Amino acid sequence: MSLASFQRYSYSGLDPALACDVVYGGHFEHRLLSARHSNMAHQRLASREVVLETGSYDFPVVACGVMPQDMLCIGMVAEGAETTRYNTTSIDADEVQIYRPGAELLYHASARSRWITFVVPQALLQSTAMACIGQPLPLPRHAAMSVRLAAGGRARLARLADDALAMGRALAPAGLSDALAEGIFQGLLDSYVSELGGAVLADNKRMASARKHLQLVLACERLALTEDLLNVELDDVARRSGYSRRALELIFKRTLGMPPGRWFLNIRLNGAMRDLLLAPPGCLVIDVATRWGFRHFSRFAQQYHRVFGELPSQTLQGARAR
Repeated sequence: MSLASFQRYSYSGLDPALACDVVYGGHFEHRLLSARHSNMAHQRLASREVVLETGSYDFPVVACGVMPQDMLCIGMVAEGAETTRYNTTSIDADEVQIYRPGAELLYHASARSRWITFVVPQALLQSTAMACIGQPLPLPRHAAMSVRLAAGGRARLARLADDALAMGRALAPAGLSDALAEGIFQGLLDSYVSELGGAVLADNKRMASARKHLQLVLACERLALTEDLLNVELDDVARRSGYSRRALELIFKRTLGMPPGRWFLNIRLNGAMRDLLLAPPGCLVIDVATRWGFRHFSRFAQQYHRVFGELPSQTLQGARAR
């Protein structure tokens, strides 16, 4: 069996909402913020130990989930970093992120974006670091950390990753020879270690604030999506989170770019859309709307159409046709 494999997937329309395994070993819920022109492209180049991936969106999106449970993940926003946030914080020039196994990630892009991830066993990364720079790399004590590379470092790694993916794409489906695959992945490991060896930690105060805000957002999501969706009020979510409604609104607006009510509405609309896309025979739109807490069905249809560009009945009909 070859040392390497290449895979490429494309999603369009509402289908990106069903793309959950875009990071090897991880699991993500994609929430579309606007799907009138939505196309996602995903590529994966994998060896027996290391996985390189990239995903591009031409639409605003939120991806919420967890990283692989047994591997480190080094991530970067290769395009659109100025309009993208990770775990509620902005991404500065030449910053990349290192995630511990099983770390939570909230990726929020308000415009077109592209990310690259490098998934590697911690032992392999550190043994490469000892061989290349003579010392281990600092790794996150918390779930994730941002480090700033030397000027141009993020662009250099992005070009290297794109070259490796292009090689895998050009030689598919026959695949890379073992010698070529070994050279490519060793080159990726050496380059990542070299760049990270000269990196400095991002602002600790900003990172601590981001961790606090991420946990607040996730806790509020859980409160807002209780079983009794019809009766949950924002004031109640704020009270149970320990914040005033005004403070909660300010935090959401500053870190996510929208008020909490709109954020929770988008989660519910995306949940309804996924249920319609995966609906079993006999499922009705009214059943899905009720399940997600929409009591006024005409208003639900209007809100759904405004975000996704089609009526919920059209989504259901299209899913049945496929």
